[in-house]
Amino acid sequence: MSYKSKERLAVELDAEMMRVSMRTWRNATDMKMPIHDAFKIHFMRNRRGLLEGFAKTGGAWLNMLNWSAVAQSNEAALEALKAEVKEFVAWAEQGLAELDALKDET
Repeated sequence: MSYKSKERLAVELDAEMMRVSMRTWRNATDMKMPIHDAFKIHFMRNRRGLLEGFAKTGGAWLNMLNWSAVAQSNEAALEALKAEVKEFVAWAEQGLAELDALKDET
């Protein structure tokens, strides 16, 4: 089976939604924003799973962004967004490493 289609599909990326999501997820997980006590318990109990999910989501976003074609005038904005997503993934991976270190100490 050969690929013959030249069809192009345009997809609109809402970079601000990605930024708001990363900021909110990070602040909630690190309890840097006011949240109900029940949610605090949830975030503490499920920190590993949350961080793993954030690392996966960030990795998927980076994969998508790396394959994105943008106008030359938007290249700097795309690179800035990639950097923000990489930093988010690094935060999640660092959190996982910290949890592993705590586990190793016990």
